[in-house]
Amino acid sequence: MIDYQLTLFQIKSELLDLVTEDVSLDSYEQWFDILKPKLRQHFDIKETDFFINNQTKFMPIAGHRSATEIRKAVPISDMDCTALYSGSAYIMEFVDRGYEYADDILLIRDEQSNLLGLLLVKSTDKWREFKKSIYIDEFERVISRLILTVKRLLTLDKKEKEARRIQRVTDLFNATMDNQVILDGIVGAISEQFPDYSVELLLSHEQKKVMHSYKMIDYINERPLTMNAFVSGNVTVEDLSEREGRFINVPIVGRQGIYGVLRIEAPIDFVLSLAEENFIRIVATTAGNALENASLYDQSHRVIEDLQLINETSRKLNSNLSFGEMISFLKQQLLSFNPMETAFVFYDETGGYNISQMSSDFFRMKLGSKYIELVSSSLKNGKEALFEANYSSTYGERVHYESIIAIPIMNQEKVAGFVILVHEEPYFFSFDSFKLINALIGHSSLALANTILKGQLQELVDKDNLTKLYTRSYLDKVVEEAIANDEVGVFLLLDVDNFKFVNDTYGHAKGDDVLRQISSAILSEVADKGIAARWGGEELAVYLPLVGYSEGAELANRLVNLIPTVTEPQVTVSIGVNSRTKEQQMTFQELFHYSDTALYMAKNNGKNQFVIYGTAISQL
Repeated sequence: MIDYQLTLFQIKSELLDLVTEDVSLDSYEQWFDILKPKLRQHFDIKETDFFINNQTKFMPIAGHRSATEIRKAVPISDMDCTALYSGSAYIMEFVDRGYEYADDILLIRDEQSNLLGLLLVKSTDKWREFKKSIYIDEFERVISRLILTVKRLLTLDKKEKEARRIQRVTDLFNATMDNQVILDGIVGAISEQFPDYSVELLLSHEQKKVMHSYKMIDYINERPLTMNAFVSGNVTVEDLSEREGRFINVPIVGRQGIYGVLRIEAPIDFVLSLAEENFIRIVATTAGNALENASLYDQSHRVIEDLQLINETSRKLNSNLSFGEMISFLKQQLLSFNPMETAFVFYDETGGYNISQMSSDFFRMKLGSKYIELVSSSLKNGKEALFEANYSSTYGERVHYESIIAIPIMNQEKVAGFVILVHEEPYFFSFDSFKLINALIGHSSLALANTILKGQLQELVDKDNLTKLYTRSYLDKVVEEAIANDEVGVFLLLDVDNFKFVNDTYGHAKGDDVLRQISSAILSEVADKGIAARWGGEELAVYLPLVGYSEGAELANRLVNLIPTVTEPQVTVSIGVNSRTKEQQMTFQELFHYSDTALYMAKNNGKNQFVIYGTAISQL
C-alpha cells in the first residue's frame, strides 16, 4: 500500500524548496509548469489544467490573460455553488469547452474557504486512491498556500514593475515639452502594463497638431460611454457583445481640463483590479498635467509669435501701401493658417458686394457664393464674426468645406466687408487660430479703412462729380504716361450734338441727366479697357492704351449707335478719333489737336458720326 503521508511530505518538501529558491517569477504559468511534473511523478497524472477564479469565471492559466482563450473559460455564475463544492458534478462544463480528457476536479480554497481556483485532471488509480485518503485536505492546503505565495510574489513583482513604469513615465513627462512624446509615453506605459490588449488613444481637438499619430474624438458619432468618460472624467466600461470584448475608457485628466480618452480593449470578462485602475489613473493624470505644462509652454511661445505677427502686419499695412498691395500682403499672412480657399469681400454703395481679385476663384462660382451669402447674412444679423467647425452638423447639409472662419472688416463702426477662410476637414481651425485671425483683421481694419477713405478722397479729386468720369487733369496725366511708355494708343473726343437745344428746351437739370446717361453708357463700353473723362462742358474723352485704329473705330461706332438708345430726351454724338504709335511720335497736345480736328469734321458733315483723323469721313 502506498504511504500517502510520505508522498505528501515529499510534495511539500519539493514545493518548499522551489519557493525558497531564487526563481524568477513571470507568471502563474511558470509555477504550474513546476507543479505538473510532481503530479505525474506521484500520481501518474499526465493531463491536467489549473483554473484561476477571477470572480466571474474559471480562467485557464494558459490563457487567463488572452481574449482568444475566452471560449475555454467556465462562467461561475452558471453553476450551483452547493453542487460545485461536491467536485465532479460540473465536469461537463469543462468538457464542453475543449477539455475532453477531464473526469475529476479538485477545488482549491484558502483558510477562509474562499475559492481560489480548481485543478482539472484526468484521474488515475493512484489519484483516485489518494483522494480517498485523509491527506487530500492537506494536499489542497499545500496547493492553496503555493497559489497564495505565488500570488503575493507576483503582486509584489507587479507593483514593483508598475512603480518603475510610473517613475519612468513621470521622468519622461517632466523632461519634455513635446506633446507627441507625452502621448507616445502614455500609450507605451499602458501597452507595457497590458501587453495582450489593444490600446487606442482618442484626442480632443485642441491636440489636433498630433492627429497624424492618433485619432480625434468624433464629438457627434463617438460611442456614448467613450464620450461619457471624456465629459465626466470618470473611467467607463462598455461591453462589446459582437466582439466578445469590452472597452475600458480612461480619461486623460489635467488640472484644467480633459484632453482625450485612453481606450483599452480587453476580454469580455476582464475586470480592472483596484491596483490596475490606480496605475492607469496615475499615468493618465500625470500625462494630463504634462500636456497642460507643454500647452502652457507652447502657448507662451505662441503668444509671442502672435504678437510679432500682428505687429509686423500692422507695421506693413501702415507703410503707405496701395489697397491692392495691402490685400496681397494680408492674404500671405492668412495663408500661414493653411486654409484651402480665401476670400476678401467688400460692400459697395448699393449694398451689394465686390470680390477682391486676391480671392480664390472658388468664391466666384455658385458654390462659393453660398458661403459669401451665409457670412453676409450672419454679419448683417449682428454677429461679430463666424467660427463654424462642422458645417454639415450645424446646418444639416453636406458641403465640400466644413470648417469656416469669417471676420468682418470694420470702417467707422460699420461693416465694410469681410474675410473668409475655409477648409474641407471638420474642426480644422482651432479656436486659438480663430482668435488670432480675428485680432489680425481687427488691427488691419483701420489701415484698410484709411486706404479706402484715401481712395475715396482721391476719387473726389480725380473724378467729375456730375458724370463720375475722370477729370481732364487726371486724363492728361494718364495719357502723358502712356505716350512715354506704351507702343500704341487711341484717343476719342466726343461732343453731344445740339446740347444747347436740350438745355434751352428741357432745362439744365435735364441736360445734366443726359450727360449722366451718356457717361454711364461710355463706362459700360470702356469698362477696364481704357479711361473715360469729362473734357469740359458737353465734351467727353476716351483713351484706349495698347490698341490701334481698328479698336478705336469699333468703339466709336458702338457709341454712335448706342447713345441715341439710352438717352432721354434722345441725343446723338459726334466723335473724332486719332491714334499714336512709337514710330509716329507726337505729344499729347498733338494727339488731342488731331482728334479735335476729326471731331470738327464730323460736326461739319452732319453730326451723329465718327471721323478718324487722316481718313475719309465715317458716316452712318
